[in-house]
Amino acid sequence: MLLGIGWAIFNLLFNLYMSALGFSNDVIGLFNSLPAIALILVGLPFAAMADRIGYRLFLLGGGIVAVVASLVLTLVGTPLVAVLAAGSFALAVIVLQLLGSPLLAQVSGEHERVALFAVNQSLAWAAALVGDVLGGVIPEAAARLTHGSSSSAGAIRSAFAAMTVLTVVSLPFLIRLARAAGVKPAAAIPVRELLQIDLARFGRLLLPGLILGIAAGMYLNFTQLYLAQRFGLTPGPIGIILAVGAALTAVVTLAAPAVGRRLGITRTIGVSQILGSPLVLALAFIMVLPVAVVIMTVRQLALNLQGPLSQVFGMEYVEPSQRARLATAQIVVSGIGIGGIGPSLSGFLQVRGGYQLAFSVSALFYLLAGLTFLLFFGKVSLPSEPERAR
Repeated sequence: MLLGIGWAIFNLLFNLYMSALGFSNDVIGLFNSLPAIALILVGLPFAAMADRIGYRLFLLGGGIVAVVASLVLTLVGTPLVAVLAAGSFALAVIVLQLLGSPLLAQVSGEHERVALFAVNQSLAWAAALVGDVLGGVIPEAAARLTHGSSSSAGAIRSAFAAMTVLTVVSLPFLIRLARAAGVKPAAAIPVRELLQIDLARFGRLLLPGLILGIAAGMYLNFTQLYLAQRFGLTPGPIGIILAVGAALTAVVTLAAPAVGRRLGITRTIGVSQILGSPLVLALAFIMVLPVAVVIMTVRQLALNLQGPLSQVFGMEYVEPSQRARLATAQIVVSGIGIGGIGPSLSGFLQVRGGYQLAFSVSALFYLLAGLTFLLFFGKVSLPSEPERAR
């Protein structure tokens, strides 16, 4: 929870900070790809090792790297150092996040799994709510004290200081989790089999995730800049808008099990992704702030309703011994879209056609992602899925 609050502060302010340091949108898009590139290089080997030796080492290592990187980001304002520290912090948190799904799957049964994943994601959004508020309020307060701008690099670094404190405080909880008896591999497998996976199943799962990642990366990475550049908002109002969305999402996410029972897990996932298309397309052309905020919130609710269901789907679709590798592969592939292709393509299009062009292309990818998922899995049923939804 504490680390989640710090992560929300980072997500709110990173692009605004890079903009304050003088970088253009296309370059900022490239910066967003750094954690994804690093994860591609280390993610799958790390997951294979985690499946064999357990999650303890990776929990501790991720926590320590996050603390050091956040401290550097807070204290050093040199552009190059700031970019590298931010990338390291993001990579460390992503490593911790990728262990979440296999850990939850390991400690839960089939009948409670959907509810557990829904509660976990709801808590994550509650952390985002707090982080968005803090990330918006602290720069505003710092600006008043220094009689400067809340969008300045110095004011934003004051919020990174709070992020550092939260990350440090979360470290003992990570250590306790790492010592827990249940934090062990689901199955011990020979070293020669570490990278042997069900390629067909993995491929079917990863392709829609890649497409959805590109769609989300083109939109989500620029939400803060969209509000700042199109409507002239500062970190405070932006944080409030995102916090309200996080609060609503935390509540709506808890409805995922009920919606999954009624509509079916696979149908809910696919339809929710398709709904993102017209909503993001509308945001490309809306010039009225209240209308844009409503559409942003509805898109967020629709896409995150399917979040826990999608996690459960992946964890149940593969063998237990391959769950950590699937979780990592999903994050790596999604990261290629969200943190690599998506923001890079969006930034490229923005400097040529503005948000109208970039978000319109994003809408096409949302539509393609949902249709692809339904094509692959429309008739698939899972142990967690009620009989009447199959």
